[in-house]
Amino acid sequence: MALSVAQLYEVMTQLPDPVFILSEDGHYIEYIGGVEQQSYQDGNPLIGKRLFDVLPADKAFWVMEQVARALAGGQVQVVEYDLSPAEVEGIDAEAGPQGMQRFEGKIAPLPSLYDGKRAVAWMTRNITRQHELQLRLKRLGETDQLTGLYNRHFFFDQYHQRVQGQPLTGLIMLDLDHFKQINDRYGHQTGDRVLCRVCDCVSAQLRGEDLFVRSGGEEFLILLPQIDEGILLKVAERIRAAVAAMTPDPAPVTVSLGTTLIRPGEELSVVLARADEWLYRAKRGGRNQVAHDGDP
Repeated sequence: MALSVAQLYEVMTQLPDPVFILSEDGHYIEYIGGVEQQSYQDGNPLIGKRLFDVLPADKAFWVMEQVARALAGGQVQVVEYDLSPAEVEGIDAEAGPQGMQRFEGKIAPLPSLYDGKRAVAWMTRNITRQHELQLRLKRLGETDQLTGLYNRHFFFDQYHQRVQGQPLTGLIMLDLDHFKQINDRYGHQTGDRVLCRVCDCVSAQLRGEDLFVRSGGEEFLILLPQIDEGILLKVAERIRAAVAAMTPDPAPVTVSLGTTLIRPGEELSVVLARADEWLYRAKRGGRNQVAHDGDP
């Protein structure tokens, strides 16, 4: 049994996710569905209004671009975007979800003309929870859970992007001296606390653009863009001195550092091997010191 037009419209109006019918010149022609009030505000007040009358200009331009792309290509376009109810004029922003929301939009060109104009059906779905979960999982995969620093995996992912196009970039490999003795004598909980204190101390010596990661155990890497040899050595020595000056809790802590400048086009494995060699020299030389690629 085929549905009547009235029954079909009834089904459409009860869709949990909303569908906007948008004209090529940026008018809201119709609003259908969206009855899931926990996920959406009522979009009916937008019918007949222009995108530029209800959305911030940059977002209105972006929506118009997506509509034009769907109409030009004749195929469904899939996009993701952020939008807060407070940004939309004319709706009851207090009803429904609050704050910035993440949406998936599927934009389908319609075959019919509406008042002589082409149009699309913009089907939207609130994916805020899924998006936040994905971000949390991504952060878990990129960060060290003890110190909150980025991890070795993130460093490897970011290396080429952060080094490419930079005339001079420095690398510091840092290792806590005799850290096993702290764990053995005072226990791993105390050792974890010492690690976190050292990380806070080192972070305070760095710029916002520097990348400080825990590469494993008591070893850390610091990538410093736009830095020359003299400044790199000063930063490394400042880090060494700051850690050595920390209040003993429960015992004094020192670090050894190996530093090098990254040469244009160098692979990360080569750079890490060189920094590791100079870190080893700092340890072999008595620890609590900086050894630099270029020292005699």
